[in-house]
Amino acid sequence: MKYDETVSWLQTMLEIPLNQTDINFTRIIPAMFLYAEARIYEDIPFLVTTITQQGRLTALNREFVLPDSVRTLDQISVCTPAGPVSGTSKRTILDRITPTALDMFWPQASYKPGVPQKYALIGGTPQATLFADPFSLTPPPPLPVIPTQQLYHVVRMMPTPDKSYTVELTGLIRPATLSPTNNETYLSTKYPELLLCACMVFASGYQRDFGAQADDPQRAMSWEAQYQTLLKGTGTEQARFRGEGPSFGSLAPAPLAQAPRAP
Repeated sequence: MKYDETVSWLQTMLEIPLNQTDINFTRIIPAMFLYAEARIYEDIPFLVTTITQQGRLTALNREFVLPDSVRTLDQISVCTPAGPVSGTSKRTILDRITPTALDMFWPQASYKPGVPQKYALIGGTPQATLFADPFSLTPPPPLPVIPTQQLYHVVRMMPTPDKSYTVELTGLIRPATLSPTNNETYLSTKYPELLLCACMVFASGYQRDFGAQADDPQRAMSWEAQYQTLLKGTGTEQARFRGEGPSFGSLAPAPLAQAPRAP
């Protein structure tokens, strides 16, 4: 479904006359789609949203900032030799360990730079002095206020790269939300029924007050139950896409089979 068609369907289900303009409904449309699509993407790791994107390491710097587009990091591969990736490039998949283990095994960042083998994921903020000199008579500075847009994830590697290697980051991304400028999305095209249900949960709560959902099961709570029903089927289908069926196949589990079957 396209954007206008989706809005038209929602107006019909919410009993808003199509020939009238409901200003309050118009105002909540962006928030409704944001809520619905964010919830679905958080509930189901869609295979189509798992992509690989390239980055470039900085020589003699063991850290780099993870792109904001990566919501969940699954894998990091370092391509050797340094330079553009070609058909002869070799990919080394890094092992993920805890930041504590990485700093324990490799406490000195400048020790024997080479091709990274392991990594840890930590949070990052702008550099700031958090602790004052304990022997100074000057009052310590207040803790810095860190804007939200300056919070990010940092990848720390060992050993520190000796060259500017190309890295491939594989993980989940969050596609753009349905809007007048983004006329179609993966969810509106492939799973419109799930998207409509999630929108109706939000819109019904707006019409009847979120706090009263439990007292009005005929609207928001019933749409929530329908959403959960559709979510199970969509989750099973996506699990088959990811090869999570028997023997890593795409077949759904057979409830009547008494013994494991070959794919």
